[in-house]
Amino acid sequence: MPSDPDDRATLVKVAREAGVSLAAASMGLRNHPRISLQTRKRVQIAAKKLGYKPDPQISRLMWHLRNSKTVKYQETLAFLSDNAQLAGWVSYSQADYYLGAADRAGELGYRMEVFHLRAPGLTQTGLGRMLRNRGIRGLITSAFREPGATLSLDWQHFATVACGYSLANPEVDRVTTDYYRAMLKATEMLAQSGCKRIGLCLNTSDDTKVLHLWQSAFLFYQHHLPARRQLPIHELSAVTWELMTASSPKAKPRLPVRGAPAGKNDLHAWFRATRPDAVISAGCDFPLEYAQTTGRPAPARVRYCNMNIHHADARSCGIDQASYLVGRHACSHLVALLTRNELGLPGHPQTTLTEFRWIDDWNEWHDGWLKRNTRLQSSIHTTK
Repeated sequence: MPSDPDDRATLVKVAREAGVSLAAASMGLRNHPRISLQTRKRVQIAAKKLGYKPDPQISRLMWHLRNSKTVKYQETLAFLSDNAQLAGWVSYSQADYYLGAADRAGELGYRMEVFHLRAPGLTQTGLGRMLRNRGIRGLITSAFREPGATLSLDWQHFATVACGYSLANPEVDRVTTDYYRAMLKATEMLAQSGCKRIGLCLNTSDDTKVLHLWQSAFLFYQHHLPARRQLPIHELSAVTWELMTASSPKAKPRLPVRGAPAGKNDLHAWFRATRPDAVISAGCDFPLEYAQTTGRPAPARVRYCNMNIHHADARSCGIDQASYLVGRHACSHLVALLTRNELGLPGHPQTTLTEFRWIDDWNEWHDGWLKRNTRLQSSIHTTK
């Protein structure tokens, strides 16, 4: 038999048990910071004692009522950039992290402000003090230049979500592209187009930043191939690839951050020995690298694919890492943490994977990216 509705635990009964108003009971169950921690705990203890469970239909109705009103300003969130100034990162694909996060923040009534971690004179201690003085509780970290990045703040005061894997310490909730499936998709699409000898040109630093997921997926793909089609991976040391994607194909890259770049003989010897009919670039752009190290254009008979289409040009198909959506999802998750007042480092960090897009037409993709990049110049809020 159905239970008597009069026996059901309701919000009114929870409020009566906790000795608070109906509004305070509602905020207490949502862990809202507008009421004291002591009151929140009293409400939650009363709800547990009575066996209270929210009615899903009422919850949906309340969500609709709250969100049908004009969005009001809530608070300011911080977007932490691993650069010294705006000019250092607007041409990165990671700039889309900011645009996605800022757009989503505005939709939810928040404002996103950029803090450059490499700004002259700014220390991590000073940054933490600045954020607290400004009343900023929510942080989104962008990708870092080097793998294994560390950020030291007084974390008990902040809710934090990282974009990508490059922030290694502390371990926080993060949103990232599904790099493993993206590599499998690249090999699948190239194979479907008739390519039999697929090679991989891999920037080892960038592969480290994605936890070697590119390399792992490529080796898994090769595992099912005949030995004669298992081409060795051509590894490149860490190079500042943002300079290599300059508009001029003759642009000279800066010296590598560490190690030595693959020389002309190494690259040419690999290409001649493996005879690929397709080359996947991961963390680099093989056609550009080939032209700069050999002095000749990359062979036109080969099909080129890039694991980050932003690093390529019209010669390549490849993966749109959906960085804009990663930024949006990171902001949505951060706001959820703030709504529940879940500050501090998580006991069990969550990783949310965002689906990529396969791009056949680089020109069409690039037109859309240029519109976002132009908008970035006028929409961004920087610290002074």
